[in-house]
Amino acid sequence: METLETYKSFNRDKSFEELQYNTASAIAKLENLKFELDFLNILLDRAIFKPNIMNLYERLTAFKHEINTANKNTDTLLTALKSHAHHIQNKMECDDLACDTFFTRKHDEMEHQQFKHHSEINNLKFRLFQYLESVITD
Repeated sequence: METLETYKSFNRDKSFEELQYNTASAIAKLENLKFELDFLNILLDRAIFKPNIMNLYERLTAFKHEINTANKNTDTLLTALKSHAHHIQNKMECDDLACDTFFTRKHDEMEHQQFKHHSEINNLKFRLFQYLESVITD
């Protein structure tokens, strides 16, 4: 699976209302992602696999570990995004250029982290789905 490998920011000319909206949208996407990851963990615990698959338990355990790590990283990113959203809301009272630049730069950093996180999760899901396709019973 080929994914975008570089992040490009388009935040320089956005209003703080747009940054707030984008942050709220990112929070909602990450909360949905947590739901997906939790579901994948549940799926891996079900008896839906073909019998006598070599290293099935080990592979499923490795995927569960990756999913749990991704879930923890999602929690960390969610906490940071919620804090960022709060700071943006408070920033609206600040009117100098240095303040604008600081928040735009911080928003870019947050978006870049989200971009990397989503790329990693997409790669994990792609590998997991490919594997599951070969081991789930018909």
